[in-house]
Amino acid sequence: MVGVLKQTERYKGEVMSKINPRFHLFAAVAATTIGLALLSQPVSAQTPVFTDNFGNGSTINQTSTPGGTPTASSTSYDFVSSKAATSSISPGDLNTDLPSSSSCFVEGQAIFTSTPVVLSTTGDYIDYTIEFTDTLNLGTVANQILMGLFNSGGVDPYTNLENFGATNILGGGVAGWTGYSASIFPGSSTTSKIVNRSAQSPTVVGSQDLVGNDVASDTENNPRPTTLINGTANSLSLVLTNGSQYTEEFRITLTGSGQLTVTNFLYAGTGTSGPVVFTMGGVSNNVPSTSFDGLAFGWVEKNSQISTQDVSQIQVTDFIQVPEPSTWMLLLGGVAMMFGVVGRRRRS
Repeated sequence: MVGVLKQTERYKGEVMSKINPRFHLFAAVAATTIGLALLSQPVSAQTPVFTDNFGNGSTINQTSTPGGTPTASSTSYDFVSSKAATSSISPGDLNTDLPSSSSCFVEGQAIFTSTPVVLSTTGDYIDYTIEFTDTLNLGTVANQILMGLFNSGGVDPYTNLENFGATNILGGGVAGWTGYSASIFPGSSTTSKIVNRSAQSPTVVGSQDLVGNDVASDTENNPRPTTLINGTANSLSLVLTNGSQYTEEFRITLTGSGQLTVTNFLYAGTGTSGPVVFTMGGVSNNVPSTSFDGLAFGWVEKNSQISTQDVSQIQVTDFIQVPEPSTWMLLLGGVAMMFGVVGRRRRS
């Protein structure tokens, strides 16, 4: 009887010596998987991507290469206009002027990061603000205030389109940029709107406009921009005041699979803590991009008056969700356990 028991124990030991490594490996994988499922709640924070007060080396009408740091950034703002616009830059001031005209526009275009912001998890967003002064007749009746965010595809804007450049027929430049833009009509009966911008035919007039929203033949029109679902709002009832400061905010949020929500706010004063002057938003009916590295801003002049904008700061922030540090620690612990088991098995 004693011999039988010893033989049984010996057999049991031989079996367990073969099973245990596999069992421990399975347990390690299971623990890691369960831990990830329980603890991998996303954690995130709104972080600066690009902050420019024009005192960090930014230029105008040169190669748009972003530099500096997220809180002290630089790039080149490349202007395109349908008339003889002028621009200048100095610390705290990016100045743009349009001549008196019954129909013309100007916009600044720039790449703000060499690492595009990608919206991949529901709730991720990118936020773009521009602080400016309506120096002269910027927000009068029939004019249009413009801004937007885009995917550049790694292609820089042209640097020589500030004077009558919008009437050129050119390939390259921003023709292939895709994204979203908003237009606000101060004191006008025209409906403000948010649209998506598809890549433009490179051989037609208007391919170098990003935010003009098909207001003239020399703005994006092939294909024309598409208004977002519920992406219209009544015009801004008041006319902006010469000499007053304003802040415009443009945000794109991933709100579901294949769905983006785009909002546009205008605040009185500097920053987003002042009174809200205007707001609108819409939901995408077409998603040209969830990756963003380019921006644009400007206005349309319709009042046959000289108009001037002075921008004091441009900022882009994002809110991208990432796993908690505890998740990564648990994953690394599980991997270490698996390697340890495999190592012990090999030694045995």
